[in-house]
Amino acid sequence: MPRKVAVLLLLLAVTTLMRVVEAANTGEAMAWFGVAMNVAFIVGIMRGSEGARAVLRGFAALGLVIVAISLLIVAASGLLATPFGIIGLLTGVLSGLVSGFMFWCLGQEDVVAWITARRLDIAE
Repeated sequence: MPRKVAVLLLLLAVTTLMRVVEAANTGEAMAWFGVAMNVAFIVGIMRGSEGARAVLRGFAALGLVIVAISLLIVAASGLLATPFGIIGLLTGVLSGLVSGFMFWCLGQEDVVAWITARRLDIAE
């Protein structure tokens, strides 16, 4: 397993844990749906699913667009002079880094080759 994939799976596991805490605190069905989706993506990547890779890459690209729009809104609103704006800026930058890493990682040739090899090994 390439280290990039290990880091990606670690990020997905942390995100899943955060969603479990959110779901336990709110009890909302959509929060539990998010947990199930994260688990499905982790299992999909581990099994070598090209579909899971493509969907995650698409969500990462969408995340980059949403982060860019959010940062523009924070900057344009003049909130950067407030603690709330600084927190929003830092959160946006961190989210952008995670989305950017995910998009980059899932597009790397060694990762695609590893996912393909996983799929072929499981199919045999």
